[in-house]
Amino acid sequence: MEATVMPKRKNSSAQTAKSASSRFTAKQGQYLAYLYLYRKLHRLSPSETEIAQYFRVSPPSVHQMIIKLEAKGLITREPGVSRSVRVTVPRGEIPELNDDEEDVAVIARSVNQDPTGPARLYTLQVALIGGPVSEKFAGKEISRTIQIRDDQTLADLHQAIFKAYNRFDEHFYEFQFGKGPHDPKGKRYVLPEMLKQERGDQTIAGDVTQTTIDSLALKVDQPFGYWFDYGDDWWHQIEVQTIDEKMPRGKYPKVIKRVGKNPPQYMDDDED
Repeated sequence: MEATVMPKRKNSSAQTAKSASSRFTAKQGQYLAYLYLYRKLHRLSPSETEIAQYFRVSPPSVHQMIIKLEAKGLITREPGVSRSVRVTVPRGEIPELNDDEEDVAVIARSVNQDPTGPARLYTLQVALIGGPVSEKFAGKEISRTIQIRDDQTLADLHQAIFKAYNRFDEHFYEFQFGKGPHDPKGKRYVLPEMLKQERGDQTIAGDVTQTTIDSLALKVDQPFGYWFDYGDDWWHQIEVQTIDEKMPRGKYPKVIKRVGKNPPQYMDDDED
């Protein structure tokens, strides 16, 4: 009588590891492990600033990682709600966090280290101070007040301003920081295309698509500049009005106040 050959059981742990490795990189796996452990300990997610501090990287790098993880479907976020990141990867596929007991202790107490909480809502007044306007707009106050989350970027702020002023034709733009709103020696945050064109320019501090509002270390009453359209030169002064630790539910950025009518983007449109 022939012996019955039983089929070998597949190694489930090996299968899990293989499945996980095909879905995300080792680095992404560490971020997932951190996010999972943090939420398990605190019942809420960490801020991008806390993630940056743990991994010893810049906040813009963390923001890009969060975007990649979300694009891959590895995490979800609730729009307009801070600390809402949730890991969607099954627990068995999440790798171990490469840390020691001291690191775990840092994660466990990090929420209590900042009693005000890291989630911030910035209220910014964006005033038009120069541009190709007709006489009927000259000398008049024209401003828009915008609220934006701490984890949103300067590119997000640009889009909010662009829509708030009813513009329709995109152009190059930048944000400027220095002794005044448009200090020629101050730091500039520009589009990725400008980073390539102006390599070696010491005034360029970063990429608007990767620079979060919170990473700028803004203070209340601090002014900075926004220059839109290098040809027509629309100049704006932005002033930080408030920085709130409580963030109401809603979609951000959003305009909460308008002063003055929108001048047309092109003067010919005004003449028509």
